[in-house]
Amino acid sequence: MVSLTGSRRIWLAAAALLLCGCGIGNPSGEVSGKVLSGPSCPVERVGEECPPRAVSGAEVVALDGEAVRGSTLTDASGAFHLTLPEGRYVIRATNVGGYASTASEQVVISDAPVSVTLIVDSGIR
Repeated sequence: MVSLTGSRRIWLAAAALLLCGCGIGNPSGEVSGKVLSGPSCPVERVGEECPPRAVSGAEVVALDGEAVRGSTLTDASGAFHLTLPEGRYVIRATNVGGYASTASEQVVISDAPVSVTLIVDSGIR
């Protein structure tokens, strides 16, 4: 049997807690959603739908004030997913291509998942 001094016991206990992640640290939550672009038709006619289109490759960032706390790109269907520490954020999406418009929404991240749809301006008029 190995005898440990008090300081070694404390160091080993701290290392074990750090390695196992036993609930120590900041709680986190998830935000997911879609980035869409609209209008998507140069001319809209009464009775004809012209829904917004998914934006593939849009940059999505989670802002805490001016600080970026997370970022990702949308997939081919315009979907994104971020895991963030609990708190208040502005989720901002930036359109790709020649017309780089943005859309944003304030969210509160907690243990419940958050879903948002951000619609950026397509520039079609």
